[in-house]
Amino acid sequence: MHTSLKCFGSIARTCAIIAGWGLMAISLATCVEILGRKYFDFSFRGLDEIGGYMLAGVSAFGFAYALSTRSHMRVTLLFPYVSAPVQSFLNMLAMLTLASMAAFCAWRGMFEVLDVLTSGKRSNTPLSVPLWIPQSIWFAGMLLFAVGAIVMAIHSLLLFWRDRGLLNRAYGPQSLEEEIATEIGHVEEREGVSRTSRT
Repeated sequence: MHTSLKCFGSIARTCAIIAGWGLMAISLATCVEILGRKYFDFSFRGLDEIGGYMLAGVSAFGFAYALSTRSHMRVTLLFPYVSAPVQSFLNMLAMLTLASMAAFCAWRGMFEVLDVLTSGKRSNTPLSVPLWIPQSIWFAGMLLFAVGAIVMAIHSLLLFWRDRGLLNRAYGPQSLEEEIATEIGHVEEREGVSRTSRT
């Protein structure tokens, strides 16, 4: 189970990096188009449409990356005031419901992709993009999210019977100290990468 979780985290991180570079590219293209329209009377055809597709894909893969880094929002107003066994149950329940929702979205998404694939639908735009292309990218992100959520839900269920302390540490909401430590770690990682690139 630990190997599966580590593999999921690596895949989600790689996809998030690729998505980040894609957002950088679309942002640069948008800046070029703004300058082109204002000063050179030209425009990239369909850039707004491509941006919409990219937003859907980035969001789907972002769900998976947020899951791997425990970054999804949790409402914890009363959480600190309940006992540890109740916290364990709530953490397990949160993972089970998240996995159910992710699996449902991926299941419905599969039918959407199959529908546009068999019907050959295209976007009603000048680009006339075959809709199975952007929807397949979105579905891949949702499938990754669903697989990761299901693996984590099974792991949390096993921990509920074996080690509830580890369950709370692994799947409970991050404390303020943990969030600060995570942000410091990200800053140190970025600074280390920048120093390496300079040398």
